[in-house]
Amino acid sequence: MATAFPTLVAEPDPAPIESGSSHQSLRWVGLGWERYLGLLEVRGEKRRPRIVYLDGDAHLVTTSNIHEFIVDRLSTFVRVVVEELDIPCVATRETNFKRQDQDAGVEPDDSFYLANYRSIAAKFGKEKIDMDVDPPPDLALEIEYANPAKHAVEILRRLGVPEVWVCKRNGLRFLVLGEDGHYAEAERSLSFPFLSVAEVLEWVERPDMASSTQWVKELRGWVRDVLVPRVRGQGV
Repeated sequence: MATAFPTLVAEPDPAPIESGSSHQSLRWVGLGWERYLGLLEVRGEKRRPRIVYLDGDAHLVTTSNIHEFIVDRLSTFVRVVVEELDIPCVATRETNFKRQDQDAGVEPDDSFYLANYRSIAAKFGKEKIDMDVDPPPDLALEIEYANPAKHAVEILRRLGVPEVWVCKRNGLRFLVLGEDGHYAEAERSLSFPFLSVAEVLEWVERPDMASSTQWVKELRGWVRDVLVPRVRGQGV
């Protein structure tokens, strides 16, 4: 029997995320699980290109400066909140999360263990995170700029990630996993119930300042002046 080889396909995105932007999505059709593992091994620790694997196909994704800018702001927002509110957290960044039984694997733009931080903190320096035995991250971030996030979100759903923040340059959605196993939009975060989607988006979209340092300083001041009293008042 002849061996079936995967096909590398360059496809123009039918609906660019940003107006005026155009790009091609590189998709490896029929790659299969074993070849996906081999591709990860060959790429090593570089983390680029990002590989989104779903149902036998691998999507190879590159990122732009704008994409990284949005990732940095959203990730920094989460980090400042957990620091100032003393919320236990293990940040796992672009760790590869995969499960063969779901035929799915992804590296989120960023990821955080919150409720399940203890089990993951105990593994660092000892073992890799294994989705067959370990819990998924409590929160994952996905940034849409030139590349749609739909495949990554579907993988995160299959892996059982409770919450995903999907952010575009001009929009943000909190997706919360329901009892039916599907995501639904929410106005407030599951991980941080004292936060609304509008508040987070306002900080992500805040006009450029003299430097990222100034943005972080103002964010930290807002968390201390607004969120800390709010959380204490709610007894969270």
